[in-house]
Amino acid sequence: MAQMGNQIAEKPKRVKKTYGFPLEIAELIDSHKYITNGREIDFVAEAIRNYCADIDGEKNIDVMCERMGKLYRAEINNHSNRMAHLMFKMAVELAIQNHLLAAGYVDLTDYEMRQIRNKASDQVRKSRGFLSFEKALEEERELNAGG
Repeated sequence: MAQMGNQIAEKPKRVKKTYGFPLEIAELIDSHKYITNGREIDFVAEAIRNYCADIDGEKNIDVMCERMGKLYRAEINNHSNRMAHLMFKMAVELAIQNHLLAAGYVDLTDYEMRQIRNKASDQVRKSRGFLSFEKALEEERELNAGG
C-alpha cells in the first residue's frame, strides 16, 4: 500500500488477463492510448467500460422503444377501429341510396325501408364495401323480373 501523509491509499484489485488483439486493433490502441497518459491497460479498461455502458444503454432504449411502440399500436388500432366503423356506416348509407335509386322507389313504407336497409347492410358486409350502382340496378332488375 502506498502511504501519502497520514492517509493510506489502497491499490485497486486487478485480475490479470492476456488477450491477443488483431493488428489493426493493436494499432488503434497505440494511436489512442495518449488519452490515458500512454497507459494501454487504462485505455483498454476505459474502452471496455464505455462499450458496456453503450450496450446497457441500448438495452434500456430497446425497452423504452418497445413500450412506446405498444402505446402507438394501441392508439392506432383504436383510431383504425373507429374509422372502420364510420366507413362501414357510410357505405351502408351509400348502398341504401343506390338501391332506392335503382328500384325507383319514392314512397316507401317503413317496412320496405327496413328491408332495403337490411339488404344494403348485407351487401356491404358481403362485398367488403365495394359497391356499384350497376350491381344494385342488376339485382333490382332480377327481383322485378322474377316477382
